[in-house]
Amino acid sequence: MKTLWKYLITGCFALLFTFSQQALARTPKNTQVRPKPLAELPISIINNRVQLDFLVGGMPIAILLDTGATSSIFFQSSHIDSLAPKFLGEANISFPAISRAINAQRIEALSLRLQNFEFISRGGLYIGADAAISNQLDAEYDAILGQEFFKAFVVEIDPLAKSMRLYPPGTNLEQYFNIKQKLFMEGHTPHIRFFSRMPWEKRPTSKAMLLDTGYPGSMVIWNRRHFKQASLVGQLIQKKEESAGIVGYIKFDFGELSFENIPVFIARDVPNQSQKRDGLIGASILAQYHHVIDFTRAKLLMTPVSGSDGQPLQIIDGLIYTPNNEEFDLKTFYPEISTSPTLIIHVSGEIGAK
Repeated sequence: MKTLWKYLITGCFALLFTFSQQALARTPKNTQVRPKPLAELPISIINNRVQLDFLVGGMPIAILLDTGATSSIFFQSSHIDSLAPKFLGEANISFPAISRAINAQRIEALSLRLQNFEFISRGGLYIGADAAISNQLDAEYDAILGQEFFKAFVVEIDPLAKSMRLYPPGTNLEQYFNIKQKLFMEGHTPHIRFFSRMPWEKRPTSKAMLLDTGYPGSMVIWNRRHFKQASLVGQLIQKKEESAGIVGYIKFDFGELSFENIPVFIARDVPNQSQKRDGLIGASILAQYHHVIDFTRAKLLMTPVSGSDGQPLQIIDGLIYTPNNEEFDLKTFYPEISTSPTLIIHVSGEIGAK
């Protein structure tokens, strides 16, 4: 599964985040010798997402790491064609946000090398150039490395040091990180479930969100109920003729974390391939943390990235990302007015009620 991610610059908003007192109060216990990684590799952070430059047949290709991709994807190139990979037949692949599904050829195996590390991608999908998907994705990469990679390793990402460490499945790194978030695995697809109240909701509700490191933004909501409620409240700032959803800056909580002024895209229509999930949480949130994605133990481990002053460091690029470069209505969601009367003392000394 892969979607089209393009963006609109919004200079007047910045992504801010706060952490609960519990999360800040806890300090990792370094009581044991830290496990030695199988490999430590250099990474690039581009549009909040992790990319690596692997060698395939001696030629470099840029590869995106994507927890939301059920299969790895390789876009057609003359270089890969020259390797004459063995194909196992055709397969179908869905791109939920753009409501597209296309045929691809499944590659038996492809060797990816970086420094002294080698990973054999098995069963990846090879998309022909005639499908034009790579152009629609506006991709700055040549391939997508999906869930097969996260099944093979415990993956530690340090966005400040621009490095990735890989450990054997089952390696427990919990004691080295402040925040532990349970992942709910549907097959090999990770989800975060939390109970919270969005600004347009009357009461807290449970939510199931795909953890999608291939999406460069913070949050997308694919839920008609949420769109209906959000369309009825808040203050409209900008209306577009052909808007496909609403973008608002909200506060929301999940687990031990509290985020403020997070841009969220609330879609008008729900893609068929989105299944029963309410939406997704993307890479711009993870970019704020030194984090570990552990499929085997079903855990997301995080510690805020700090600057030289010891304060959380903001790495976010200040952009709005929508799944398919859609037009959107921009809203602010103001607090609900209290139903209890509030006394107001005017300058004249008169007392009124609000």
